[in-house]
Formats: sequence, C-alpha cells, structure tokens
Amino acid sequence: MMTGKCGIISGGERDTLSGIEDCGLIIACDKGYEYAREAGVRPGLLVGDFDSYTGPLPEDIPRLDLPAEKDDTDTMIYCALGGRADHLLGNIQALSFCAERSVRASIVGGGCRIDVIKNSVISLEEQNGYFSVISLSDVSTVTIENAKYELSDARLTNSFPIGVSNRWKNGEAWVKVKDGTAAVIRVKE
Repeated sequence: MMTGKCGIISGGERDTLSGIEDCGLIIACDKGYEYAREAGVRPGLLVGDFDSYTGPLPEDIPRLDLPAEKDDTDTMIYCALGGRADHLLGNIQALSFCAERSVRASIVGGGCRIDVIKNSVISLEEQNGYFSVISLSDVSTVTIENAKYELSDARLTNSFPIGVSNRWKNGEAWVKVKDGTAAVIRVKE
C-alpha cells in the first residue's frame, strides 16, 4: 500500500535513511542512487544529471535525465508554497535540513524561489522584483552586495526581519552567510 510520503535521497553528505521504509515513493537524485543501493533501498524514480554518480543505472527504474550544463541546483521542490502555513514552514525546515548537509535545494512556485544557505554564498541573477534574506538561526552574519540595501558582516537574528524587501542595484547580487543559516527569497513582480 502506497503512503502519502515521498522520500528524496539526494547526493549530499551520506546519512542514515531512517524512516525511508515509510515512504510510498522514493526518488534517488544523482549520487543519492548510490546511497540507496548501498542501503538496499529500491527507488521508484531516478532523477539527475548523474555528474556525481557515474556507475551503472538499472534499466527497470524510470529515469528523468537533467542536463549537466544548467544554472539551477539538482533538487527543486515544486508546489510547496501555497496552502497551509504549517506545511510551508515545514518545507522551509526541509531546506534547512538540506543546507545542514551541504545539499543545495530550492522551493519554487508562483513567481517565488526560496533557497536556504548555511555558511555559504549564493548569487542572485537580477530580475524584476525583490529579494529578502531572513535569518533561520539565532544569529547569522550576513553580507549583501550589489543591492539597494547592502550589508557587510551584519548580525541578523531570527526575531527581527531586517533583511526584507531588498532590490538589485545593477546586475547580479550576492548574499554571503557565515556563522548561521538564512532563507534567501526571490519574488518576481
């Protein structure tokens, strides 16, 4: 019997697959297939450009091949923004879980894209709209460059929204987070 849970095994840092047996659908992304195979888990779908896994792939599992040359991350989560606020916050926590393990993942939909970064840098291609940087840890040290409101090693906290509604100055903007975790939210107008 298929449950409503979907487990995605990504190619970041190896971790236990605790609870994966409760998932009705298991998707292995890139090197995530290697982790699944080693754990004796059979995915229902393989997804990726397979740049981090170059071994043989089973012919009897459906596969979605992605181009190796692309500007996006390997893991994009769709249809995760609207509806219930508790699910949205849970999905952002899932992005934090990925960031903790150095896996790049994004939630996209409705002209919005959410990335969560930890002790990392992200470039933001200029678009008609705005972006916000929200600390998800107690304190995050944030630098924002090439934006209307720039910051240099500023202390953002998870209890005050100082990084909301910024704009690009001219071209690509950069957000650097050190000593913390932050959500970077881009919204097209």
